[in-house]
Amino acid sequence: MKAVRSNIKIIPFGGVVPILKKIKEFGVPQAIRSTLGVRKKQSRYGYEDVFIAWVLTALCGGTRLNDITKIKKKLNIIPGLKIPSHDTLGRVMKKLATEVVTKRNTHNKSLAYTQLNDNLPLNKMLIKSTKAAGALQENKVYTLSIDATFIPTECRGAVRKKNSEDQVTVSKIGFNPMAGFIDDMPVSISMRDGYSSGHFEFNTFLQECLNQLSEEKIKIGRVISDAAGYNKQAFEDLHKKDIKFVVRFPYQSRMETFKSALISSNNWRKSEIKTANFNWICEVGDIPYKMFDHYSIGYVSPTWRVVAMRIPIVEPNMDTRKVKELNIEKLRKLAAKKKLKDSGKTYVEGKWAVLGNYKYKFIITNDYEKKAEDLIVEYNKRGTTERVISFMKNDFGWRLPPFMNMNENTVFFIAASLANNVFRGMVRVFEKSIPELRLSMRIREFQFVFIDVACALINGIYEFYNTDIAYEKLM
Repeated sequence: MKAVRSNIKIIPFGGVVPILKKIKEFGVPQAIRSTLGVRKKQSRYGYEDVFIAWVLTALCGGTRLNDITKIKKKLNIIPGLKIPSHDTLGRVMKKLATEVVTKRNTHNKSLAYTQLNDNLPLNKMLIKSTKAAGALQENKVYTLSIDATFIPTECRGAVRKKNSEDQVTVSKIGFNPMAGFIDDMPVSISMRDGYSSGHFEFNTFLQECLNQLSEEKIKIGRVISDAAGYNKQAFEDLHKKDIKFVVRFPYQSRMETFKSALISSNNWRKSEIKTANFNWICEVGDIPYKMFDHYSIGYVSPTWRVVAMRIPIVEPNMDTRKVKELNIEKLRKLAAKKKLKDSGKTYVEGKWAVLGNYKYKFIITNDYEKKAEDLIVEYNKRGTTERVISFMKNDFGWRLPPFMNMNENTVFFIAASLANNVFRGMVRVFEKSIPELRLSMRIREFQFVFIDVACALINGIYEFYNTDIAYEKLM
């Protein structure tokens, strides 16, 4: 047998071809350009070239800036595709950084000032481009989930503060970005230093996010947050906009008025609540709650609804043992399927507030119509947001901030979010005709199923090899 050398160029990431076609067809480059403008005439790459190049790099498995160089060589048959070097990529991202500001953190008295960076132009670009990619739809009502996460890094821009004993808290060297999520997509990011509390500038971030979504006609009907979202002004602003909020109520023993109302309440009813991780046989009830009034200025606070769930603190009997065994078995099965937030780690149930002979969980809301059980289940689904954060860290490079300065890393986080959102949009587009695709799939599986296919450009026509997917029909 004689080997014959062919001069046909074949790329290993052929799935990028129909994706790039859809990106252009949907107007994602125009969305980026209309938000960020154009670079100087002598610039070889526009902003749209840089961000789309990073999106394609992420879809091919890249998480570090220098991965773009390897991808560039493997996509060189695509006409008109502009992929910059990693130096150019980094330089353009740095130039898009905005100013870092320092504000007083009223929730942290010992460390009173916190640095933050809100890159509003890039967040606007993220929403506009996500919508263009088909991942968000106009006038559809969505739930917005707000959460923060810690990113450990010892880069030069990570703040190092000293305590009263002149020691640096090593566990807080890094960044603590706050992000807004719709479904499994980040739609807004505010970068903060590692010493930032979850409460810090919460309402400012929330209102800016809502305003930018509203500009693109993306409607928010509900907002979910953990106790960091327990914010009097945020509650009133959301209520005025007719947006429902569901927030964990941070019960404290010094809340004497609420404690008295809780103890004297007699509207408890038995219930069974099934969540993703637990089955609770419990009692549920509602307690009216006012945060505080300012009678001196004639201000009276609205009365919100606190949904309470309680379980008696008693010695285990047959029924409680059976429920506990069922919960343990459920967690074991979820761990085996890698459905828990951190695989390999024991799932830790959220904190309970202990009062008298019961332990409680509380949620505060302005939704007076939905059943208490439904609100508890809805809040528990907030764990999906934490899993999305985990995916962003591991699949799209959030755990590896590439730059020295905080505001430059904000740009990278938004670029990584755009890659995730375009990926989600493309799955929604193609899953209708490709049964192998699932809306819940992660990027590595998508790469294996859809991206990794040999492809050649012959006489202006793309040829795909050794695949059951009819890529030609997608073109």
